[in-house]
Amino acid sequence: MKIALGGGGGADDSRLLDKVFAAWIGLRGKLLYLPCALRGIRPFQSCLEWITATFAPLKVNQINMWTDLSEHQASELGEFDAVYIGGGNTFALLAELQKSEFERYLREYVRRGKAIYGGSAGAAVLGRDIRTVNYLDRNEVGVVETKGLDLAKGHAIWVHYQPQDDSLIETYVHQYQRPVIALSERAGIVIEQDNLRTVGFEPAYRFDGQKKFEV
Repeated sequence: MKIALGGGGGADDSRLLDKVFAAWIGLRGKLLYLPCALRGIRPFQSCLEWITATFAPLKVNQINMWTDLSEHQASELGEFDAVYIGGGNTFALLAELQKSEFERYLREYVRRGKAIYGGSAGAAVLGRDIRTVNYLDRNEVGVVETKGLDLAKGHAIWVHYQPQDDSLIETYVHQYQRPVIALSERAGIVIEQDNLRTVGFEPAYRFDGQKKFEV
């Protein structure tokens, strides 16, 4: 398992996490970028320009972008060494993953040893449940099943974390009985096999219903 989760900041905020991800990809590796969560929010061409500029200094230059998962098959994932799932509206992103069945395909992709990076909404969908974004995103697509891909060792992921969110997180943990990892925009975590560690300029925090502590 190789999972990178970022709290949702810009390229300068996520630089340390991006370096780890780029090392996983390798100099000749191919990256698949999924900006689906930004549909109707930002032009996809500008999304491609952003990720190209972000990873060019890290020597990741082979980047393909898919904007509509319904146009692709699971078998195509095998062409890529890693997948980057970007930010935007988390409910819209999960709805597209569910409808296209890429929710299942990406879990299998990880089981085969490939790497996935989730930033902001992308990080939230890789967690156990996306209701952590209720305070951020509107569920205009009518998502009913809020279970994520559950690739974060059983944790739900809280993105764009600020200390004033603590009471909201504690309420979530008690209501849904799920531990949470909270990531500020300058925080990230890496999961490799059974090892989970912080990679970022700020600490990540875990809430388990009893206490808050640094990951």
